[in-house]
Amino acid sequence: MSVPPTSGTSSFSSLSQKRVQHLDRTVSPIMTLDRDGTIADTTRAARQLLEYGADTPLDGSFFAHVHDRHRNRVMHDLADMVCRGKQRAQWLLRMRTGNERWRWYRASAHNRLAEEADDCILIHLRSM
Repeated sequence: MSVPPTSGTSSFSSLSQKRVQHLDRTVSPIMTLDRDGTIADTTRAARQLLEYGADTPLDGSFFAHVHDRHRNRVMHDLADMVCRGKQRAQWLLRMRTGNERWRWYRASAHNRLAEEADDCILIHLRSM
């Protein structure tokens, strides 16, 4: 027989999760994508890394930010995440910045589509 968690336990784990999410949102350069490659959310750090101001709109498609030479590989890996459940991918690629320049980034994608709470693909960015 299973015992349901006490209210203290669930609120602690919920509070811990919110703290980690808040830390990730303020410090880590992360973009979240939906199943179609549309940018659902970006952290402030990601916007700064990509040289976008707080009020400057990003193109809604992640693929619009990826250089033509890298786009097919990125699209293939993300399609594998959506269709086949691939869990991770990493790329060294050029991305268009808010200043209309191309800069090199290391990006790693983590599949969270199967998780009810997230239902997204997380893209962590690092400048090269």
